[in-house]
Amino acid sequence: MAITRCPKCAKSISDKHKQCPHCGSSISELNDEQVLQLQREQRIKKRQMFMNHSFLALILFLGGFFCLYFLQPQEETLEWYAYTIAIGVGCIWYLINRIILVSLKKKK
Repeated sequence: MAITRCPKCAKSISDKHKQCPHCGSSISELNDEQVLQLQREQRIKKRQMFMNHSFLALILFLGGFFCLYFLQPQEETLEWYAYTIAIGVGCIWYLINRIILVSLKKKK
C-alpha cells in the first residue's frame, strides 16, 4: 500500500482506492494519458494562481509607492506607515511568488 496523489484534486490517497475520497473521481477508470492530462491541468492551475498572486502583489507595491510619492504624507503618520508597509509587503510577496513560479517551471 503506497500513498499517491489523486490526479484530479492532487490530494494524498492510497493506491488501493478505486475512487478518490476527497473529490469522488473514479481513479480506476482513468488510463495513463488521462492521468497525465489531469496532472498537466493541475500544474497550469497552480502556475496561474501564483501568477495572479504576483500581479496582486505588484499592484499593492505600486499602489503604496505611488501614494507615497504623489500624496507625500508627513513622515511617521498613519498614512506614511500604511504606504511603506504596503510597499514592503508587496515587494516581498511579489519576490516570493516569482521564486515559486521559477521553481515550478524547473519541475517540468
